[in-house]
Amino acid sequence: MSLRPLSLALLLLAPALLRAADPTLHEALVAVRADKAGDPAVARVLQGLASAHGTPLYVYDQAHIRGQVASLKAAFAPRFPKLRVLYALKANTNPSIIGLLKGEGLGAEVVSLGEIEWALRTGYKGSEIMFTSSSKNPAELRRAIALGAVLNVDSLDELGQVRDEARRQKKQARISFRVNPGVDPHTIHQINTGITESKFGLHLQDGIALRAYEQAKAMPEIRIEGLHCHIGSQITETEGYTLTAKKMLAFVKELKDKLGLRLAFVDLGGGLGIPYKDGQAVMSPEDLARALEPIWKEGVAAAGYEPTLWLEPGRFFVGGSGFVLVRVNTVKQTPVKTFVNVDAGFNTLMRPILYQAYHRVRVLGKSADPVTVDIAGDVCETGDILAEARTLPRAAAGDLLAILDAGAYGFSMASEYNSRPMPAELLVDGNRVRVIRRRGGFGDIFRNTGK
Repeated sequence: MSLRPLSLALLLLAPALLRAADPTLHEALVAVRADKAGDPAVARVLQGLASAHGTPLYVYDQAHIRGQVASLKAAFAPRFPKLRVLYALKANTNPSIIGLLKGEGLGAEVVSLGEIEWALRTGYKGSEIMFTSSSKNPAELRRAIALGAVLNVDSLDELGQVRDEARRQKKQARISFRVNPGVDPHTIHQINTGITESKFGLHLQDGIALRAYEQAKAMPEIRIEGLHCHIGSQITETEGYTLTAKKMLAFVKELKDKLGLRLAFVDLGGGLGIPYKDGQAVMSPEDLARALEPIWKEGVAAAGYEPTLWLEPGRFFVGGSGFVLVRVNTVKQTPVKTFVNVDAGFNTLMRPILYQAYHRVRVLGKSADPVTVDIAGDVCETGDILAEARTLPRAAAGDLLAILDAGAYGFSMASEYNSRPMPAELLVDGNRVRVIRRRGGFGDIFRNTGK
């Protein structure tokens, strides 16, 4: 992986020459978010990136990530003095992104052995990692217990396996239980994880979660540290969180009253949404912190002690920072619609086909002659439509498009389907850019095949 800094001077070697008065790379990305992609100067700057590094191309704005972290801390830290914020690695596992967020003081929330190893490679200690998965395999349990990570236990079956592995290692496993609070936060069904029918967590109802804590308390191989829930992703209203917080804090009191347990932390998960459409209103960290504050104070007063509040956003930190730059291959007029065919598909950005997710699209350097089109990918599947029925400036072969808000669940979900190599990833810092993942090649596709 090359981390060699590139300045704008080097980009002058690209066909799209930049000018002294052009915006910085960061300013160009901000302009695209602000729907000013038609500005020729903005287009020149991003054409320079695409010419130097090829397309499709993931580009992340470091300043945006830092700003998101700062906004969450500013909202929560004054209201919740006992606070710990973690980053949910599954949103974006590039080690440079992980390292950036570690540098901001965030812990690591992981869901696989691979993510555990990424966290370790970027400098996290095992004690700084929470391992959450509803289906952990023996190797994952073995590694997490050996490292001293917090295991977020999802079932009684798993609790028994954790106990047995801790006994083999002659260690005491640190655990929390993931609780299913039975709350619907009104988000996309596939990422709605707190509803009763979800596969995640031990239900509060019928005393299921209480019995799990009771059993764990009796196991000398287990050290109970906390309580966890996560009700979903891309949540845009506070109501789901406030209802969940009430249930969780009532359970904190129940655990103390009935089992004598005092928890080190209560984790309310992540899931804070971001705007995917121009003008879309979503709750801010300030909105959420303000709504949770009185519930938290009342709950800890009733419990008689205050655990540390843990939060673990992913998308919120990195989603809006990411752009996918793609080239137009052809424009195709059919009797029913116009397709703008680009050099990326759901192998590059899966969210549209997986969730019918909406991503804003900008045509760089053009603002006139609007037409309604479908942005079609290059994967040989009918459903490979990245954006449907969008009114955009008329594009032509060779034009550059920017797909917005691709910093979360973008590259981390990408694949080599149709034998297409993986795109490169860049991190922009002001007027500098680093290659934080080189573009894949056919050697990567053919690896491990013996051919």
